[in-house]
Amino acid sequence: MDKQLIFSEIESLIFDLDTLVKSLANSREYIAQNEIPRANSKLSEIEIELQTLAGRVAYIKSSI
Repeated sequence: MDKQLIFSEIESLIFDLDTLVKSLANSREYIAQNEIPRANSKLSEIEIELQTLAGRVAYIKSSI
């Protein structure tokens, strides 16, 4: 994996993490509004996304 591809992937990871932070904020709002099933669903989606991001990070790390 060349440096430009690594840099591009890191930029993409940062964007995706920012999106997940916003999703976490939405989940907090759902909890505050006592919409627990909706919050639970959103948190499950976030967990899947975080696992995907962890895999991408591991791939980058193994390529360095």
